[in-house]
Amino acid sequence: MIYFIYGNQSPTIKSQIKKITKAFLEGMTIDEFNYVKLDGNNILVQDAVDECRYVSLGYDKKVVSLENCYFLLKPKPKNKIDADQDYQVLKDYISSENGEEEVTFILSVPSDSIDEKGEIVSLLKEKTKVIEIADPDEKSFLEYIAAYTKKYNIVIDKDALRELAARTDGDVALFKNSIEKLTLYTDHIRYQDVVKMVTRKLDDNAFLIQNYLVEGRNTDAINLFRDLRVSNVEPVTLIGQLANQFRMINQIRYLLRVKKMTADEAAKELKIKPGRVFAISKSLSLISEKAVNRTLDDLFNLDLEIKSGRVDRFYAFELFLLKFKRN
Repeated sequence: MIYFIYGNQSPTIKSQIKKITKAFLEGMTIDEFNYVKLDGNNILVQDAVDECRYVSLGYDKKVVSLENCYFLLKPKPKNKIDADQDYQVLKDYISSENGEEEVTFILSVPSDSIDEKGEIVSLLKEKTKVIEIADPDEKSFLEYIAAYTKKYNIVIDKDALRELAARTDGDVALFKNSIEKLTLYTDHIRYQDVVKMVTRKLDDNAFLIQNYLVEGRNTDAINLFRDLRVSNVEPVTLIGQLANQFRMINQIRYLLRVKKMTADEAAKELKIKPGRVFAISKSLSLISEKAVNRTLDDLFNLDLEIKSGRVDRFYAFELFLLKFKRN
């Protein structure tokens, strides 16, 4: 049997691999002879296939787990071993009645940005058992965090729990790292502990700055930028993030008003959460398409001036926030 597992949640992918392995090797002691873990960043696919073609003496079954399959992503990351890859060997193995009956072959990649139209991904979807690990929605992620803290007897206030959920934004791995850091810091996690110890994702901060600007709260946008400056966030990075956010306003405007899509359909098209679409849709009446396009031009020129060294990057970005107009 061949499995293809992908999604953004690395811990969930690992749990799924463990579950498949345990079920296939039921009643057997799992060791390095019947469970082989390979890193796709460092091993050639033809070598992984060779590993699938034999079972160690004294064993009836075997699991081969090829993780970090970078070659299934779009865009495909650069890798020094790529020139030596023989992808045809892998395609032939996938096509051959799902490989060897006594071997379970698991290919996985910790991302949802797979090459949907690529030959290997298309073959995997046609010939293998595909498991997509979807990101949890806001409600289910909050429930997961609550269950996790209860299971491990972690004392955390309700408002701290909600803030932790917001700052880790459905990322299970980030949540686990954050909760480990928090429990080392205190045995009773409060809201202020989460604010102090867990940094918001950069795109979330850019989204907040955009919201402040669109709502006419320029001073709040400047204060947030000053907080981020203490954390060594560079203006050029924020400029890129803000440009993406403002560009998304017009994309959502087009999908909702011209294409007549629902928020869920637009979210799927843009590969973002429906909640983000809903939040941005509320901005459509506050800022015109013309103002968005003017802002994108301003951000482009600001980026150019900073990179050419003609202006101080911090002063120039603060000035942009101060002078921003939504009409």
